[in-house]
Amino acid sequence: MKRIFITGATRGLGLEMVHQYAQQDGTHIFATYRDEHHAHALQSLATQYAPHIDLVPLDVANPQSIADTIHHIQHKTNGLDILINNAAINPKETTQSMGTLQMDGFLDVLRVNTVAPALIVQALLPLLKVGHNPRIINISSDMASLEHRTYGGSHAYCASKAALNMVSRGLAAELAPYNIITIALDPGWVQTDMGGASAPLTPHDSIAGMIKVVDGLTMRQSGHYMNYRGKNIPW
Repeated sequence: MKRIFITGATRGLGLEMVHQYAQQDGTHIFATYRDEHHAHALQSLATQYAPHIDLVPLDVANPQSIADTIHHIQHKTNGLDILINNAAINPKETTQSMGTLQMDGFLDVLRVNTVAPALIVQALLPLLKVGHNPRIINISSDMASLEHRTYGGSHAYCASKAALNMVSRGLAAELAPYNIITIALDPGWVQTDMGGASAPLTPHDSIAGMIKVVDGLTMRQSGHYMNYRGKNIPW
């Protein structure tokens, strides 16, 4: 049994991730949602693939919600094999350019995209330590690359994902004694609400590539910053 925990599973990449993993034999998925009123597609998947999907309420920006979720998971399983930190926000560009930046808005992005994944890893670490070939997948972005950052705007989002990359590197080193693999994974530019309709990549193709990468990971790749094709991205 492959036990998988996925944040931000109500739409886009997270929803497609749940869908494709649910089609694999021997998987059990803990799929999180923030607002049940916007989780109808996820609820349909849970019904279609019952009992292989557990729906779990989680507001990643709320420490108490994280604690409540972990308490729930600990009563459902004695280990986790894959943690996918997918939940993220990317506010409108009009709030992320010079002249429009605000302290609270910038910090909200960092809270969700950078701090929350680290706290979720911390909370789930006891279950990951006893998982089978445990892997932590922090969903990053090509926009996190310092080398590729030759454009302006998107200050909060780019900074939050670059910081998530740094968290991923640190976790890879710190968790190596437990044989826990940690990577930062870029899904590509995908046709989602965040990526927009003009993106060249479908959610199905992006997730199919990412799952292939995740399934093939070894400890030698821990700490890497990769894309959905398994290619390293320059930091």
